[in-house]
Amino acid sequence: MNNQYCFRKRRAVTEIVGTMMILVVTVVGAVILSNLLSDQFFSIDQHPTTEARLDSIRLTSYDTRDSVELTNVPNLSNTFNQLLCTASCAITADPNNLPSDVVNPDPAEQGTEFIVLQIRNMNINPVLIQNVLINNVGHTWDNTAVGVLDLEDNLGMGGNYPRAGTFSIIPVQNNSPIQQLGTNEIPGDGEVRLVVKLSDNIPQDIGMWSSLRILVNFGGPQPAEFIILSGDAKW
Repeated sequence: MNNQYCFRKRRAVTEIVGTMMILVVTVVGAVILSNLLSDQFFSIDQHPTTEARLDSIRLTSYDTRDSVELTNVPNLSNTFNQLLCTASCAITADPNNLPSDVVNPDPAEQGTEFIVLQIRNMNINPVLIQNVLINNVGHTWDNTAVGVLDLEDNLGMGGNYPRAGTFSIIPVQNNSPIQQLGTNEIPGDGEVRLVVKLSDNIPQDIGMWSSLRILVNFGGPQPAEFIILSGDAKW
């Protein structure tokens, strides 16, 4: 009888110890999981970083049409010739000239054409739009294209817009007169439009419905990449 009693006693102790070990493992696991979740959900608020995330730049709309008044901006027009003129517009004319038939009725005097990209900074911190690559050709911010966007004359005649191979930055709203911003810094949760005048270093004119590979360098570890179509618009 005594042996049977001792066996049952030892068995009960073993079950208690096993239960306690399971509880300890459960508690330790819960603490570790809680710490991981706390770091994941609150690290942005508690420890803000100056490095922009890869997904912090969004392309919210664009206009690459071979048409008049891109994104409804007066006089921001391309020549209706079924292509976006790049290299061929630098053969006989200044690529900085406007492409509009109204300003340049002679095709030999027309410069490269425009596209408009509307981007949003999804990051909490401001970012600098350093350059935009279109089909692997760089376009930098034109720090001389500031103030009122004037598309009624060529640059040499008093117009004010980005030169070929550059871009200027304008607000999302078409408030009159439309102002080109004096900085390439986009505030946190800010949205702007890039008026890009295509570079004459793009080796071939861009036909309608061709793919455009857009890379936006904003100071992140990698540029934001987008694929859009020429001759298309989305807003």
